[in-house]
Amino acid sequence: MDNAHVAATGRRPAKARGALLILALVLFPSPSRAADPWGPTDYALAGAAVAALAVDWGQTRHIAKNPHRFAEQNPLLGPAPSVGKVDAYFVGAMVGTVALAHVLPSDWRQLFLAGVLTLELGVVQQNRSLGIKMAF
Repeated sequence: MDNAHVAATGRRPAKARGALLILALVLFPSPSRAADPWGPTDYALAGAAVAALAVDWGQTRHIAKNPHRFAEQNPLLGPAPSVGKVDAYFVGAMVGTVALAHVLPSDWRQLFLAGVLTLELGVVQQNRSLGIKMAF
């Protein structure tokens, strides 16, 4: 569905609503299924990692909307991915990040989440230096 249709109807497509619901569930993980109980550091790292993924998601959507100006460097997405492919990838990445963090022991969880956060901050900064904006 194109943006003109969304603007005319005032509603988001079902895919976008589903992605937002999944994102909300990811942002508020339940520690009841975790391998070890989650502490404040775990929640802070998970929230920061998901937030950095969200910024990268917006930047990657900008790339997808401007294939004549930018080429995507993620080999899983290809050089000119569709917005739908970008959306599916990042919803999966966010859910997968939190799901994996849930099953890891506390020490490994924090190391994993810190690694995701560090990687994503580097990607976001690189994109920003290239003039890539966020486009949701």
